[in-house]
Amino acid sequence: MEKFKVENGTVQETLMMPLYGRVYCEEHFSETFPNKAAKETAARVDYDFDKVKSSELNMITWGLRARMLQDGARNYLKAHPQATIINLGCGLDQSFAEIDNGTCKFINMDLPNVIEAREKIVTCAEREFNYAGSLMDFEWMQEITKPPYNVNVSDGVYIICGGVLMYFHTADMKRFFLALLNAFPGGGICFDGENQKGLEKSNKIVQKTGNGTKIYFPIENARELFASWSADFKNVSEMAFPEYVKESREIPWKWKLVLSLGMKLGMVKLIEVGF
Repeated sequence: MEKFKVENGTVQETLMMPLYGRVYCEEHFSETFPNKAAKETAARVDYDFDKVKSSELNMITWGLRARMLQDGARNYLKAHPQATIINLGCGLDQSFAEIDNGTCKFINMDLPNVIEAREKIVTCAEREFNYAGSLMDFEWMQEITKPPYNVNVSDGVYIICGGVLMYFHTADMKRFFLALLNAFPGGGICFDGENQKGLEKSNKIVQKTGNGTKIYFPIENARELFASWSADFKNVSEMAFPEYVKESREIPWKWKLVLSLGMKLGMVKLIEVGF
């Protein structure tokens, strides 16, 4: 396959930093954060990854987020083996390779220019589809029940979403989650977020560096927030720091301490919500 040339300053370049993070985790922490497809994906790209190298803590944070999102999908598939998993804001992530149980469907969803780039770099596997659209255009919730996707909602729908929802305003997120609740009864979502203190810290970094987008959607207490939106949300939980990271011999103890403290203080959250 001819390599895909990534030009500076394009939307495709924004996909390179998380891709590099997944490659780094596969090379250094493969037992804790496996990502077998990441190296193959990076090999199909013509890009100088030295430009997006970041701190090891950032790499581990991306690896932890991806693994916890995948864990949420795996747990859902145990009870709903023919469910559809939707990777919302997928970029070049290939979580399907990690969670496929042999019977589920998987939809990679992102904005049209991202999906256009993805289709030039990554080939869909059997039972895997790409969908180009905006998460706030709620028509996608009906469109995926039609060909070629043919999602059967009664089989279950579970959404994984990393590094996306925090950038929307709270009012928009209320409309979004209520739409999910109506469209996918029996389904669920796993996503990342930050409390107000984490939001303020992140936005200070954005203001200082100019490298990024401001966060608008803080979550102090997920159970209280979703209960205030609707009594029909189920099993709302903030996921605990995983035991497999605590016990990992690959992850330096200082990063374990930083990440566990960040999750304990609510500055880093992985939240699961049932519909």
